[in-house]
Amino acid sequence: MKSPKVSVIIPVYNTEKYVEKAVKSIMDQTLKNIEIIIINDGSTDNSLSVIQKLAYEDDRIQVYSKENQGPSTTRNQGISIAKGKYLYFMDSDDYLEPETLESCFFKCEKNALDFIFFDADILNKEANFDIHINYQRKDCTNPDILYDGVQLFTLLVENSKYSPSPCLNLINTKFLNEINLRFLPGIIHEDQLFITLLYLQAKRIMCIHEDFFKRRLRCDSIMTSKFSLKNMDSYFIITDKLLHYASNHIETQNIIDKYLSKMLNAAVWLSYKMPFKDRLYITKHCIKNYTKYVSRKNLAILLFKSFFKK
Repeated sequence: MKSPKVSVIIPVYNTEKYVEKAVKSIMDQTLKNIEIIIINDGSTDNSLSVIQKLAYEDDRIQVYSKENQGPSTTRNQGISIAKGKYLYFMDSDDYLEPETLESCFFKCEKNALDFIFFDADILNKEANFDIHINYQRKDCTNPDILYDGVQLFTLLVENSKYSPSPCLNLINTKFLNEINLRFLPGIIHEDQLFITLLYLQAKRIMCIHEDFFKRRLRCDSIMTSKFSLKNMDSYFIITDKLLHYASNHIETQNIIDKYLSKMLNAAVWLSYKMPFKDRLYITKHCIKNYTKYVSRKNLAILLFKSFFKK
């Protein structure tokens, strides 16, 4: 086979109910010259058998298996294997519309893009999850405009439309390697760091106003799991990494400050159900390191939530 136009990287961990539909949505893409890299991240259910069966049906599929190390290490392994001109990160419980990769590939090629982004919709809107997410950027972006990354990041953050999901982007492999960007292992919310640094370093970005990606909400995913101290510690690590980047790229300082204020205040708000000792730890850490970003009101609510109940 000729060098693939796109490498699709799919980490799999215990998604036997959904992985077949996810992978078949990639197999059925109208862009045929692709490679499909599936990495089983130590699944304990029947996921590996499902993807091995699919591999017998399609010689574009490569299956790898390893001990569970999380999505960062798994995606990084996929990047190291990939031979495609562009990379796409697919989740193993979601769905991609058939024309996605073809539409994105040709627009990237025509405009020599570092990456292109598109929108998403929720597959199971009826699911009763207390999660408010919005993958729509159509009202504040223009598909005919070529954006600089800092300009676009600023636009999306200021309009509260920024989404750090890797599944909403087709990325130029050469560009990703030039900036030496990889997912940070050992944390939750690794997408927040990876995609933010992707935006901040890109010079040529465009969008397509289509809901190509279909997100599935499920009760046993990272997104819907109970917010814990590990979540908060991960946000602190992400904050420190972004502040380090800003210290070496002064032109990004203002927008990184705005983003960190939004991110940390939202994370602190989600921490109010934690045990008091954890809330006290978060409060002390914020007062010591992040008073510029976290409001006093949110810290007060975090510490003394019982006084703020309706």
